[in-house]
Amino acid sequence: MIIIKNKILVTLNVIYYNPQYTNILQEFIWQTEDKLPELYRIHKFLNFWKNNINAVIKEILVSYNCNNKTEYIKVDKIFTIN
Repeated sequence: MIIIKNKILVTLNVIYYNPQYTNILQEFIWQTEDKLPELYRIHKFLNFWKNNINAVIKEILVSYNCNNKTEYIKVDKIFTIN
């Protein structure tokens, strides 16, 4: 487990497709340090994706290791934090 200034390593796995090619799924994996439980950097990235990238997100998996226990969060919706 990597903890930097009260932050923990978080992995974001995004399954998405291009609206012109709906039968081809693609995968994007990104790791960053973020603060639990807020996950501000993850929310900021997903908001950026929603507003600037022409791709439809099919599934998001957020995972991190906390207290030697791996936790997975399946995200069903994207929530905007203002």
